[in-house]
Amino acid sequence: MIRRHVTAVAARVLAAAVFAMTSLLPAGPAAAELLWSQSFDSRALAGPMRFSIYLPPGYHAPDAAERRYPVVYLLHGVGDDERAWPQYGRVEETMDSLIAAGALAPFIVVMPNGVKSWWVDSADIGGPGNYGTALRDDLPAHVEATWRADTGRDGRFVAGLSMGGFGALRLGFEHPERYRAIGALSSALWNRIQPGWQPADATRMIRIFAGSFGEPFDAQRFLANHPRRFLARVKHPPASFGIYLEAGDDDGFGTQFSTLELFEELRDHNVPAELRIDDGGHDWKVWRRALGPMLQWFAALAEQDGTRIGTR
Repeated sequence: MIRRHVTAVAARVLAAAVFAMTSLLPAGPAAAELLWSQSFDSRALAGPMRFSIYLPPGYHAPDAAERRYPVVYLLHGVGDDERAWPQYGRVEETMDSLIAAGALAPFIVVMPNGVKSWWVDSADIGGPGNYGTALRDDLPAHVEATWRADTGRDGRFVAGLSMGGFGALRLGFEHPERYRAIGALSSALWNRIQPGWQPADATRMIRIFAGSFGEPFDAQRFLANHPRRFLARVKHPPASFGIYLEAGDDDGFGTQFSTLELFEELRDHNVPAELRIDDGGHDWKVWRRALGPMLQWFAALAEQDGTRIGTR
């Protein structure tokens, strides 16, 4: 009995050692790769910008050496960083599963750290920094020069959750010439803010916005950077432009209502958009479920255009 116990323990130790040794070996050319917390020097930030990046299965295969892949820039919310989408959003698991099933063309996914910048420029007022310009210009330039990311508009997408939904909408609405489609999940649009609006709790505003729109909070600056300000640019985009909106029906911040308001406003301007209200709150359960369908919707747009993404 003692001998059997010792043998079993030895077998477990040996198995653990083999697993540890094999886990140190490089992944095969067909395996996906998730690179955590990379960084590069951003001109707009006058310093480093961090990001995580997912490279799809087959990226390193010899026969894919000339292939370029569509890329989605996936933005986090307040209080998170470049590790949130990989860790809590399970990006690698979702992507691997859908690609293996043939339900999604291979995508590169870039997940930058935007601190509490609201993905806007704020260096001139002592805020977090010029993250709007860094996201628009510096990050894509670095990604497209370092990895085989598609450099054309039809292979470039931007999406995000909460603060990241605000950022994706703002960036896409302001620059529809740069993106084929945008995705906004539980977007923190703060529709109640109007000119002259003053917060009841200034400390809370500092905690949420971190000076991105001034301290004290400047409602006028917020509205000047709001996605709605750029709606006119998506009325007549330079080419087909996709807008994907989603929120949970039990969102305690009311993003389901502001999302619906935005959808109706787009419809009133004859701007097509996809709206989905999910079962859930302002949480990762909703956002994890939304990721796959949103990316499949992105890929379907390219198929409708007669372009099979990820083949150039």
